[in-house]
Amino acid sequence: MAEPDKPTKKIPPRTSQRKRRGHKAETDAAEAARIAEANKPKRAVKAVRQLDPEAFKRVDLMIGSFAQRRFGGMMPEVAKAFFAVARGNEANHPELQQAFALYFVYGYRDNQGLRVLDMFAQHGLQLDREQNRVLEACMRARFVVFGLERKNDSNKQLIGRDILRETPMTVLDNVAFAQLSPGDVLGAYMFPVGDLWRPLGMATKVARANTKALSQGLSQLSGAQNLAPIALPDRRPAQVFWTMYRVAELNFTGGGPAAK
Repeated sequence: MAEPDKPTKKIPPRTSQRKRRGHKAETDAAEAARIAEANKPKRAVKAVRQLDPEAFKRVDLMIGSFAQRRFGGMMPEVAKAFFAVARGNEANHPELQQAFALYFVYGYRDNQGLRVLDMFAQHGLQLDREQNRVLEACMRARFVVFGLERKNDSNKQLIGRDILRETPMTVLDNVAFAQLSPGDVLGAYMFPVGDLWRPLGMATKVARANTKALSQGLSQLSGAQNLAPIALPDRRPAQVFWTMYRVAELNFTGGGPAAK
């Protein structure tokens, strides 16, 4: 009678074989991660011809002249309210004078909800085609608290979100690109050209390390004004600016069209 076959002992793979299998697993995981990253949805930004710098400068001068000529008499009263929270001689700082000038044209509203810019547009000045493009962009300008998520080195675009309005935004500005890092927050009046937003004049940077203090300040402002955060930049742009200014790391003038 033949003896039954003895169970064969499984011989473990050699060390070199185990290494090859482990290396293959690592390679597969890396490839899967690469594919997942490549398949992430990209934010589409429509390519649009940017504004002509000379046309922008010309329209900016016309708006400033209109504001001085028609509303110069009420400027001191509006300035008094804007600088009510200023400390010491802050009201004389050039950067804050620029911040007020932007607020007076783009942020301040009369009892009918009209801005100086709106009244300039209704004045009926004859503008050429490029100047009309500038005015149309400026009419859509608004104060933005922009949170930077990432930078695109190939086209110098800043990708992030309008924090208070909770909407995605892509910002184009060479000076801001050099100054900001992911996690930083930028406050400025901005206007759109296509899907890209450009800062107007002075911008305020809050470093990532101070964004918690900024968030707390904006939350307190929202409660004090009895307004939802989304309404703050349109209804209380001056107060939003001062909240950012108090925790800002630096202020700078953006490098948009006709930057000064």
